[in-house]
Amino acid sequence: MAKKNTLKEKIKLGDWVEALIHVITLGYGTHLATFLMVDLLGRDSCGCCERKEWLNRLTNPSYDGKCNRIEL
Repeated sequence: MAKKNTLKEKIKLGDWVEALIHVITLGYGTHLATFLMVDLLGRDSCGCCERKEWLNRLTNPSYDGKCNRIEL
């Protein structure tokens, strides 16, 4: 018998935070983060993908790690 997904596993916190940032910054969140972290501070990445994966795994341990799209 297959395990049913609980509500906690269906909610991907990282996707919700990404969508909220997308709305608040009028779609420029990734561009702003990339400019600040990569261009000004010289980091390798803006950390958006790592944040999203970490938050998604908090609520869904079986998260597959795909962080290139928003899914609500």
